[in-house]
Order: sequence, then structure tokens, then C-alpha cells
Amino acid sequence: MRGLPTALLAAAAVLFVIAKIHEQSHWGWGYARAFAEAAMVGGLADWFAVTALFRRPMGLPIPHTAVIPRSQGRIADALAAFIVDNFLSAELVSARLKDKDLAAGLAGWLADEANAARIADAVVLAAPGVLDALDDAAVAAFLRRQAEILARDAKAAPAAGRIVRLLTEQGRHQTLIDAALKEAWRWLAENEAGIRARVRERTAWLWRMMSVDSKAADSLIHAIEETLKEAAKSPDHPIRARITGGLQDFADRLASSDELQRQVEQMKDDVLSHPATQAYLEGVWAAAKAGLRRDAAAGVDSELRRTVLAGLVHLGRGLLTDAAARDAINQRLRAVLSELAGRHGKDVAGLVSETIRSWDAATLTDKLEQNVGKDLQYIRINGTLIGGLVGVLLHGATALLAR
Repeated sequence: MRGLPTALLAAAAVLFVIAKIHEQSHWGWGYARAFAEAAMVGGLADWFAVTALFRRPMGLPIPHTAVIPRSQGRIADALAAFIVDNFLSAELVSARLKDKDLAAGLAGWLADEANAARIADAVVLAAPGVLDALDDAAVAAFLRRQAEILARDAKAAPAAGRIVRLLTEQGRHQTLIDAALKEAWRWLAENEAGIRARVRERTAWLWRMMSVDSKAADSLIHAIEETLKEAAKSPDHPIRARITGGLQDFADRLASSDELQRQVEQMKDDVLSHPATQAYLEGVWAAAKAGLRRDAAAGVDSELRRTVLAGLVHLGRGLLTDAAARDAINQRLRAVLSELAGRHGKDVAGLVSETIRSWDAATLTDKLEQNVGKDLQYIRINGTLIGGLVGVLLHGATALLAR
């Protein structure tokens, strides 16, 4: 673009020389000379003006030239203040957001599966890098410490008592009783020979000769079997009631007995400090990391991707149908964005100002000239042509007055 107005200025100079030589041969050459002369003046003046913005014309120390390099600090501060005053003031941001339904826009965007899929894909793609950036030993130690803090701060005995009380009141413990009865039945079947041997040992030799021990063992085993069968079939069996009462009594003692609570807390501390527990807690992160890495490698079949995608779409569609939730989010977003603008607007201004000040003068000049230089070269072209036309008009006016 610099070449075009420069070539036009050179053409005006050539025309001026030719017109000056032939000026006396025809009146039209006078108009050509006037055009060329004024065009050179206009072109040179605009070249000087445009060049003076960015550098010293021809390197001469002419006052008030190289305006931009000399005013770099002032330009930086003015631009920073302009951005803050017109874009980042809390009042302006609040006014612009007053009638904007930001939540609806976000919800509509998330409800589109294509948009949600892009986020899910980004999450899956970034997951391995994030995992690699984490220090395994530090994360494992952090998880272990957090588990210990949560467990040590929580009172295990009262919590366990409340759980047991809740289970018994809702009858959920009956499943445990059923399992216990089945286990008792299995134990009886597996240990029948031992029971018979114990009965035989405790029976006198005379009764053994009369096989009384065998009959006694049969009766004992049969009685136990019948009792277990009845307890398994009847929800109101005395055995079940006794177990329920015992559990409720144990729950009450967990909540009220200092000694029992001390014992439970000691057991909890012993479990937490056991090396096996420490190793398990440290292995949780390794297992989770390996699982996440395998899942991320599955790409579009990743469970993480499906979960994120479904969650985002569900969130978007839910917000679209829930006006109250959108209103609450909008109020919070407006407050947060206005607060951020008011709190960090000056920080942004400082960043802009410091960044521009840190550029060297050549960098600043090049950046500005690359963005507005094309239009400035059109100013030189216009100056050359308009100057030439003004010269023609002045020459014509002079010729009319000379008559």
C-alpha cells in the first residue's frame, strides 16, 4: 500500500516536469502543471503527516513527529482507561446484564447434544494430561489424610447407634437376621458330627451302650433345626424379637455409654492406623487413576464421556423448563460478573497498560501500522488527487481573473 501512493506522487512529479516544459505550447498544459504541482504538495504533505505518526520523516529530528513512539506510555494508559470505562465498570456491566437471560442462553446451548458432546470430548481428551500432571504420592497422601481427618472428627459410636436404631425401627435388620439364620443352619450341618461327638463324650458309658447318646444328639440337633426353621418362617418369632431387642439396647448403649463409646473410638483408631488400611487408602488413588485412564482411552465409548454428556444435556434441559432456577442463576451471575468487573477492572487496565509499555517502540509502531496503515495510505492517495483537483480549480480561477 505504501508503493501505490508513492508511485502516484512520482507520476505527479513526472507530469509536472513535462507540463512545465510544454506549458507555453498549449493552454491545457498549464492546467496539467497546476494539477501536478498541487498534487505533489498534497501528496507530500499527507506523506509527512502519515509518516510523522509512526516515525521521524527521513530521520530528521522535526518537532512533533514520531508521535506514537514518543507517546507510548500515554497511549497505554489511555487505552487501558478506555477499556475499563467503556467495558469493565461495575455499573455498565450491571446495566448491560439487567435484562439478559444468561441462564437461558447457557441452558439452550447445553441442551444441544452437539455442544455438550464437545465439552465431554474435551474432558475426556484432557483427562490423561491432567492425571499425568498430578503427583501420585502427593494425591495419595492427601486422600489418606482427608480420610483420617473425616474419620477421626466423626464420632463413630453415636453414628453407629443411630444407624442401628433406624434399621431396627424400619425392619431393615430382618435381612441380616435371615442371613444369620441361614449361616446358623449351614454351621449346624457342617458341625453335626462334632456335636454328636461332644454329646457322646458327656454321656456315661452305660448310656452309650444303650445308644442313649445317639438319641440325645438326634433330639438336640432336631430341636435346633426346628427352631431355626420356625425363626426363618415367622417374622414374629421370639428369637427375632430377642435379637431386635438386643440390637436396640446396643444402639442405646452406643449413644449413652461413655465406656462403650471409648472402646468403639479405640477400635476405629486402631483400624485407621493399621498398615493395611494405610495401604488401601493409598491404593485407592492408583486404582482410580488407572480406571480413568482406561476409560478415557475408549474415546466415544468412554463412560466418563457418556456421564458428562448426559449430565450436561440433562442440566440444560432442566434449566430450560425451570424458570425459578434460571432466575436464581441469573441473579447470581449478574452479581458475580458485576463484582468481578468492579474488583478486577483496574487489574485488567493495569495489565493492558503494562503490556503496551513493555513493547519496544518498533513493535508498537508495527502493530498499529499493520492494523491502520492501509487506511492511512489511502489518505496519501486522496491527498494527492484532491490536491491536484484544487490546483486545477485555483489555476482556472486565476486565469478567469487575469482576463
